[in-house]
Amino acid sequence: MQLIVILLVTVSILTFLSGAIVFFGSSKRDRVRSAWYFLSAIFATLWMTSISFFLLAAPSRIDTIGWHVNWTFISAILLDIAFLGYGAWQKKYGKIVTIVFLILGLAISNTILIAPNELYKAVILSPTGNSVTMNMGILYFAYIGFFATIVPVIIGVFFHQFFKTRSKSKQSGDLITMVSFGVSSTLVLIFNLILPLFNNWSLIWIGPLALAVTIIGVYYTILRYKMLNLSSIWLRIFSYVVVMASIAIMYMILFSVIFAALFRGSTPSAEVIILNFIMIVIFIALMPAMNGLMSFISSLISGNGKDE
Repeated sequence: MQLIVILLVTVSILTFLSGAIVFFGSSKRDRVRSAWYFLSAIFATLWMTSISFFLLAAPSRIDTIGWHVNWTFISAILLDIAFLGYGAWQKKYGKIVTIVFLILGLAISNTILIAPNELYKAVILSPTGNSVTMNMGILYFAYIGFFATIVPVIIGVFFHQFFKTRSKSKQSGDLITMVSFGVSSTLVLIFNLILPLFNNWSLIWIGPLALAVTIIGVYYTILRYKMLNLSSIWLRIFSYVVVMASIAIMYMILFSVIFAALFRGSTPSAEVIILNFIMIVIFIALMPAMNGLMSFISSLISGNGKDE
């Protein structure tokens, strides 16, 4: 389970960074739309973080786990609203639709915060796996109905833009966004809405992970197909950060797998994971200096560095 949490945390970092770079690097003309994208990245990060706490929570955390459980539901609502704003806010009808769903989403979210028992009856923390007993009442069906409505609307927004735009590059960007969001929403439906009804909560991390990958994929369309105007310096900064984070992700996953194989299924402690993560980040940060040093030593050995 810790390996899954490592994956969630590292992907959430990339998701948050993609949103931040788009927002701070966008032009004034695209600033509002980029803000919606940034919000979707923030809520995706909150969703993954809340699920990570829920999956790792020990029975002794029963008094404090309710906050994280509430935010697993609320952040999912706010994420879809923000993603709708990213796709639809540039049109007049899009502003109206986004505001309507924002009002509905905030109403459901506030009800969850005020009366969470209307949505779920109990939180069960067990060594064999944590779970939530849902309450099949009005709030539950309102929650399900919200997603059953907003997801087709989001897909419809990008579908409409795909046929309206004359730019081939933007058509490609809208198509990638529409298809990836449709696939990730299907995974959310299966692993975060259907399977929990059968008391299977062990795979709820797949939904937010899929949507986070979709958000990072949308960042790719922003770069590749110029869906938004970004400053080139921010692109270079993010590219360097992504390379560092990707290497760190692969290293941590490989380290955890080898650790589990060597110690018969055991997982490294949080202290060991944090220490290894810090070490790999330092190593990556020092790589340019190390390459320069090795080149200098190589030139000395070969004699190229001697004065003629």
